[in-house]
Amino acid sequence: MKKLLVVIIAMFAAVSSFAQTLPPLYRYDLKTEEGCEEADAIALQVADYLFETPFITDDENRLRAASFLNRWMDGTPTYTFMIDEDVTANFDGDPELTDMYMAALTRFQLRNPDVKDEAKISVEAMKQVLNYANKDENIVLLTKRLEKLIAANQQGRLEKVL
Repeated sequence: MKKLLVVIIAMFAAVSSFAQTLPPLYRYDLKTEEGCEEADAIALQVADYLFETPFITDDENRLRAASFLNRWMDGTPTYTFMIDEDVTANFDGDPELTDMYMAALTRFQLRNPDVKDEAKISVEAMKQVLNYANKDENIVLLTKRLEKLIAANQQGRLEKVL
């Protein structure tokens, strides 16, 4: 019984540590469409990495992941991303929160390829950012605007507030 418990704990630890591992980004040349197409395979993993790690703005891996994702989004011929400036205005010029929104757009579009409604994509991405920001362990400094948006999201009226 003890062995089984040790094996189960080891499996959870392995899965947990794997989930927070950034894939080798250096293997992808994002200066070409072909390189961006190859990077399509890891874009979701990079976006997930940003959501699985705390919001530490000077963390090198987070910075690399966000930079990689932004360059990939700009260069991939496979996907088209529309940035809703009304949504990003809620971040008060915070580039790291904007990066989280980009990661959320990536996650939503790659997981929901049939959704084409840009307004729905923007709102669903914003919900991901707000849920992330609302977790204490992610260490996001909440502005009054973010607090208002989080409250609206929890009450199911985010679309009306945006």
